[in-house]
Amino acid sequence: MSVFIIIGPANEAQSTELPAFVQRVQIAGSVLDDHNKSLAEAIADRFVNALRKRNYGFLKENKFESLRKEIHDFAAKYQPARTSPAKRKMLLSAIDRYLPAYFLNRPDFREEQEMAYLKFPDQVKTFKWKLWLALNRTPITPEQFERREAQHNWIREYITTVPIRPGDTRPINMTPDGARKWASAYLEQELADPLSLLYDPMTHSQFEVFKQWMKRSAANGLVKTVTDIPVRALGAWAHNHADVEKAYSHPFDIQLPFEDEVRSIWGGGGGAGTHLTFASNALFRGRDVFLDGRKDSRHIFDIVRGPLQIAPQVQEGDPDELIAHWIQKHGKGDLAYNDSTVTLTALRGGKITELNVVNWFEADALSNGELRKLIAEKSQMSISVDRLPPANGPRIMKGDKPRFFIVVQTGEKRLAVVDLKTREFGQIEFYSRTRPTDSPATTSNTQPPSTAGGGRAGDGSD
Repeated sequence: MSVFIIIGPANEAQSTELPAFVQRVQIAGSVLDDHNKSLAEAIADRFVNALRKRNYGFLKENKFESLRKEIHDFAAKYQPARTSPAKRKMLLSAIDRYLPAYFLNRPDFREEQEMAYLKFPDQVKTFKWKLWLALNRTPITPEQFERREAQHNWIREYITTVPIRPGDTRPINMTPDGARKWASAYLEQELADPLSLLYDPMTHSQFEVFKQWMKRSAANGLVKTVTDIPVRALGAWAHNHADVEKAYSHPFDIQLPFEDEVRSIWGGGGGAGTHLTFASNALFRGRDVFLDGRKDSRHIFDIVRGPLQIAPQVQEGDPDELIAHWIQKHGKGDLAYNDSTVTLTALRGGKITELNVVNWFEADALSNGELRKLIAEKSQMSISVDRLPPANGPRIMKGDKPRFFIVVQTGEKRLAVVDLKTREFGQIEFYSRTRPTDSPATTSNTQPPSTAGGGRAGDGSD
């Protein structure tokens, strides 16, 4: 029997009939000879083997083995006493599909490995949460079956009404009829996938949220609507009420099998790696803020807690005087951005300097001591951001990308590294990651937090 899976990387077997991010691969039978293994062993092996195919340069052999043990121990804790061969095969095949579909690695995007690196702990924990849901699934009741069938039929019928947009037939000149057939096959696979959030029936209020967000996706055409299904389902699951506007807003109503807190939902369709983000990964993941390109806008940042708001009624006047007055009154803030001068300025005794690295991997290889030495030798009060050229579009495909890094030492001696880029509409992307506090065991930021346990970030937020 054939199994169709969705993959992202161009270096894996691909069909010639579908766009790169929605291609299907035909797999005959089981990928691994694991029928003699326990379910937990088979799950761990499938996870690690699929993960290897993501070609993450930041994962070394010892990390693969620690992940194998982590996933095995987690699955062994929750696996049912008995699993039918059919259900076992369905779950293992779902894991083969899950890693390519949800763990980032689209080769056309230059920064994809960096994003995969920063979000990797969140992606592993999201997988464990979905695995826990699948392993703890109880037999469906007649009422639940009826509700699930009604929900699935609504989705089937709805996607037949979504219009075909020009982008739905590119880049391989798929016919509108071909796009319809692809959308139907994608949906049926999602509905039958034991790791999908559509496998179990939603509550009535959750499904109302899901329907409203699906209708919003429809404005972008058929392919976008269908590939948005995972993130729309995740938003609906996050809140057990019918407040559509808060479906993706903290706090979330999600039961977890480990001690942690969900901070946000990240991702979307087209291989964007939909997943939950967790408090335990807040510092390592960092914070992404888009600075408004409007003239005379003011931005003040706490490098741990993020942007601080200057009330609109005090925006008028000299920017430097406004900022000085604000920090004197409130006693907080580490950096200020002034759009009129296109500069970042250190506040309250802080220091900044440019960091000669090209990506987060190089930045994280530097120890706290090396960063403090650089600050001591080359610190500045302000840095111009004017060198960044305009960008046309939120992402730039392969090729040079305008960006540079700075290191910040606050008045309280906390360290942070900031990645600065230009984006569309005159915005500047400000991606800040605060370093852990100094200790003998903390010399750099190269290791993501453990995903084996729980724990909440003590001084980070999203």
